[in-house]
Amino acid sequence: MMMMSNIQRSFLLLLIVLIHSMASGECSTQNHGPASLNRSSFPAGFVFGTASSAYQYEGAANDDGRGPSIWDTLTQKHPDKIKNGSSGVVAVDSYHRYKEDVALMKDIGFDAYRFSISWSRILPYGNLSGGVNPQGITYYNNLINQLLSNGLQPFVTLFHWDLPQALEDEYGGFLHPQIVNDFQDYVELCYRNFGDRVKQWITVNEPLTFASLGYANGAFAPGRCSNCSGGNSGTEPYIVSHHLLLAHAAAVKLYRDKYQMSQKGQIGIALNCAWIVPLNIESETDHQAASRSLSFSYDWFLEPLKSGSYPADMVNNVGERLPRFNKEQSSMVQGSFDFLGLNYYTSNYATNINTPCKNNQNPSYLTDSCVNLTTKRNGVAIGPKAASDWLYVYPEGIRHLLLYTKNKLNNPVIYITENGVDEINDGKLSLEDNMRIEYYKSHLSYVQSGIMEGVNVRGYFAWSFLDNFEWSNGYTVRFGTVYVDYEDGFKSALYLIQKFISWLKAILTRSDAVKPMHYSMPFNRSLFPAGFTFGAGSAAYQSEGAASIDGRGPSIWDTFTKNHPEKIWDRKSGEVADDFYHRYKDDIQIMKRLGLNSFRFSMSWSRLLPKGKLSGGVNPLGVKFYNNVINELLANGMTPFVTLFHWDLPQALEDEYGGFLSSKIVKDFQDYSDFCFKTFGDRVKHWATMNEPYSYSNNGYNGGTFAPGRCSSYMGNCTAGDSSTEPYIVAHNLLLSHAVAVKIYKTKYQAYQKGQIGITIVTNWFIPKSANSVADQKAVYRMLDFLFGWFADPIIHGDYPKTMRTLVGNRLPKFTAAQSNMLKGSIDFLGVNYYTTNYAAHTLHAVKVNMSYSTDPQVTPSTALNGIPIGTPTPLSWLFIYPKGIKELMLYIKDKYNNPPIYITENGLADANNESLSIEEARKDGLRIKYYHLHLSNLLDAIKEGVNVKGYYGWSFFDDFEWDAGYTVRFGMIYVDYKNNLKRYLKYSAYWFQSMSLQVLLMILKSCLVSTFNRSSFPEHFIFGSASASYQYEGAANEDGRGPNISYMGYLLT
Repeated sequence: MMMMSNIQRSFLLLLIVLIHSMASGECSTQNHGPASLNRSSFPAGFVFGTASSAYQYEGAANDDGRGPSIWDTLTQKHPDKIKNGSSGVVAVDSYHRYKEDVALMKDIGFDAYRFSISWSRILPYGNLSGGVNPQGITYYNNLINQLLSNGLQPFVTLFHWDLPQALEDEYGGFLHPQIVNDFQDYVELCYRNFGDRVKQWITVNEPLTFASLGYANGAFAPGRCSNCSGGNSGTEPYIVSHHLLLAHAAAVKLYRDKYQMSQKGQIGIALNCAWIVPLNIESETDHQAASRSLSFSYDWFLEPLKSGSYPADMVNNVGERLPRFNKEQSSMVQGSFDFLGLNYYTSNYATNINTPCKNNQNPSYLTDSCVNLTTKRNGVAIGPKAASDWLYVYPEGIRHLLLYTKNKLNNPVIYITENGVDEINDGKLSLEDNMRIEYYKSHLSYVQSGIMEGVNVRGYFAWSFLDNFEWSNGYTVRFGTVYVDYEDGFKSALYLIQKFISWLKAILTRSDAVKPMHYSMPFNRSLFPAGFTFGAGSAAYQSEGAASIDGRGPSIWDTFTKNHPEKIWDRKSGEVADDFYHRYKDDIQIMKRLGLNSFRFSMSWSRLLPKGKLSGGVNPLGVKFYNNVINELLANGMTPFVTLFHWDLPQALEDEYGGFLSSKIVKDFQDYSDFCFKTFGDRVKHWATMNEPYSYSNNGYNGGTFAPGRCSSYMGNCTAGDSSTEPYIVAHNLLLSHAVAVKIYKTKYQAYQKGQIGITIVTNWFIPKSANSVADQKAVYRMLDFLFGWFADPIIHGDYPKTMRTLVGNRLPKFTAAQSNMLKGSIDFLGVNYYTTNYAAHTLHAVKVNMSYSTDPQVTPSTALNGIPIGTPTPLSWLFIYPKGIKELMLYIKDKYNNPPIYITENGLADANNESLSIEEARKDGLRIKYYHLHLSNLLDAIKEGVNVKGYYGWSFFDDFEWDAGYTVRFGMIYVDYKNNLKRYLKYSAYWFQSMSLQVLLMILKSCLVSTFNRSSFPEHFIFGSASASYQYEGAANEDGRGPNISYMGYLLT
């Protein structure tokens, strides 16, 4: 039996402890780090479905007792209104082929199918007195049962524009209040016959489209408008929408009163809207026009659902032509939904109509908003054009619309009930649907971003399942995920799976959700160089709390959050934060459990020196706290990595001389850092003088969004500041403060403390907006100079980049020869914070007035190209996931700055603080795992290409106060429950970091317990032998003439 050494026992014990910790408590063994967008990127229970509508799909218009609808009449009497003169008489024959269709849905992996019921198929004359069609009832029962037996949920729309012609003939359909009673009777028939199995009902699809296209311009059935054979574009759209809302509300009331309790379903409405962008982003009137356009489209229906009345813009502009709800109706409409369906396809620019737009002689819904909508700005389309004239691809619009809805309706449950793109019906070329793949991919990414920002999205339905009859476009365009062959006079429809389906199947697959993480992810620490540091980071103001206790003086962030709560998204502060001040021991135990080598934290200047300078006195309790933290880290095998300044300047110095706007700060920073080196340097071996001087200078003095909140009035809502000069002055003094701190460390402490000192700089990576544009390529390097080179060049070379000296001119301070010499080479290592990448485009015209740091580079950064985001969006508008940017940045630094030792001191991703999620759901941060994994992979590639990277710190260790975002986002790998005594929970990303250590231990344990050595493990001709010695082996000491030796004589003497 093989005996185990002490070291083997230690490894085994540690392995057992780690396995136990991963298998118990909050640990999960599932892989929550998808390599690409898939189901695991979305919340548990998220519904992926596809959609259709009766008139567009069913066909069988004259079969089995179905009565005609207004769309049968329009296509028959006005074929000129349909592009190819076609109709839905046959459509895609889903009435006869539903079983085949459902089998396709199941094969693709959909969870649900949204379809509409043809009112005239079950009530041929539109009302109960005209009789029920039993064959219609049978068809929908069969369809629902077929879906359920194949594991798909039915989402049923009650009215998708195909009003029975009998009701149109009798009283004008939705122009008459009688429609409310008949609609109520119709929906009750549906609830009674299908509600035992249908759990999601949608009363009306796109009332905006039905009212505007059917009654304002007459393009859709029933084809009424002022210039049509009948109609009034100034009144009828409003009357129809009024009755649609009342019909919807009556249907909801009936369901809630009679059926919901027993059937346990939900009911809502599906609204559509294009997102609206101001044409001139700097024009207040265009911003107002964009808001007004939303009032006349989305809020037309959203506002009554919220408040029971129409939007103020509509009341003001439409006047007496806009119907009013009585008190009872208002109460019935208000809150009449369990969920909101949202149909999104495209976005438009809006510009204000300056000339009088109200036409009292010929009023029209089309002009009442006083807005001109366009798809182009300066001749450039808002996004790539699809087949339909109105559809331009603008993916970020869906995120904006979701956030707008969240804020407008207090974060309702939302289903994306339609989203899709069309292509020209160009034979089999339509099978090559790369545009559709990109459309869905980018839109789903923005839906995911909305979810991370707290929007309560529960599902997504692609429009549409099959190519179909597309209303006024007939069969000239194709929206389907499945291709339909319309040839042979619709006698047969051959379904051909499009290229898109293979992509869609990959998205919808469930297999990735059950692979154990520690088997499916070979990525681990052993791939990195020996001695490579894995750590996590924090900052004093963001995590410590205890802001007003134990002698700590106020910092500028205490003052900023107190005096300007409007500049913090949730109006909160770091007064308590994560309470690391009192909980550091428990937090360090969590770090140890995760296998972190190091913890990066900052010291609160005002906790050590409450007045900012030595003459104001030292706070012994502050000194004690940091000694305790450092000692606790070391006792648990972790290296402290200490930042001296992470933006929380003592308020006393800001009050006395303006903080970093004055050169006096250099001496006080020197004294503060000297005190830290002397007090803690015997144990701290890695010092960073300051964190992100760019962020402090730009956000604090250019945009005014960070403390101390200074900027020019034309840049933001600041009471004082100059965005054209102050950022450069502050940066200059930050650099000189860094240099004096390094100098004092190197001259007084480094030789015997044997530590290293550096600085942490942040930057994005940049890509030319136009890859073929020389101007945009130059813009990339200008942006790198203005972000990274602003600080790296003086530290490495002793002066600012040439581009900055040229473009900023006399507004850029100058270094003296002595200062330049002190700065040059003033690092032992370089800390780099990387989060994201932007496009860079050259700005054609230099700004001569209202100059600022923002305009000086003459570059326009952006996050999308032709409407496609540069990477996966996240809850923060500036952060898109672009992992290869970190590799490109590393190679850039290696080549330009002579390959200094580098620590990645921050890299991470934010979740939204979504209070509607349970803690268990919030901990499932698969996107963060993906982010870390991909960035570490690219970092490893850079190391293999010779970049001298020494360590990696994930940002952040725990959720914390995220500056102007407050607590609305969560960067941590540890979840902090802000509502329950700041209790900590490990997110899945924390287990992912832990698993990287576990895999190394598994390999070591294997090598300890299992012999795998053989001759091939050694060089060719390597000699294996055994050994002896003559006296130890031979014996025969007195035989055959052998003489004695000293060993034998020694033996005789004893």
